Amino acid sequence: LNKPSLLLNRKPTSMEQKIKIPRSFKLLEEYDHAVGKESKTKLSGQHRGYITYGLNDYTRESKDPLGSWRGIIIGIQGKQSGELFYNFEVTIPKGYPAQAPVIRFKGPKMDLAAIDSSGNVNLGKLSPAFKWTPDKWIADILMAIRNNMHNPSVLKTSVQKAREGNYF
Repeated sequence: LNKPSLLLNRKPTSMEQKIKIPRSFKLLEEYDHAVGKESKTKLSGQHRGYITYGLNDYTRESKDPLGSWRGIIIGIQGKQSGELFYNFEVTIPKGYPAQAPVIRFKGPKMDLAAIDSSGNVNLGKLSPAFKWTPDKWIADILMAIRNNMHNPSVLKTSVQKAREGNYF
């Protein structure tokens, strides 16, 4: 007889790997991790306390109450960008979790190869390139973006652009 604790540490069977988690189930779990329910979080290491995100406010008329998120990434501490709060929005596509969430920065602008002139993040342009899979989390994307903020050109230009009032 298998003990329950042994079942949790085993590799999933091919049948279990093919089971698709419903969008709403995964998003509710994302929410629990985002707000720290029962001390849950997917943020780790140098990113804890420097990334915050959660659901946008919504009304009864909202067509997709779990599909719109927002948050803040605080820049790298000990650098000029550590003075800045980078605001972003997350849009969850209908095909989630098979499809990646869409991240769009609102400001301040920064010179990051993965962020276009409208603030949209191209995950493939992060270094290293970020490959979305259904077992990943919004926090994984946000930590990858913050890791890319260590680039010296991002640090310098972000502060300069913020002082000039440059937002997306």
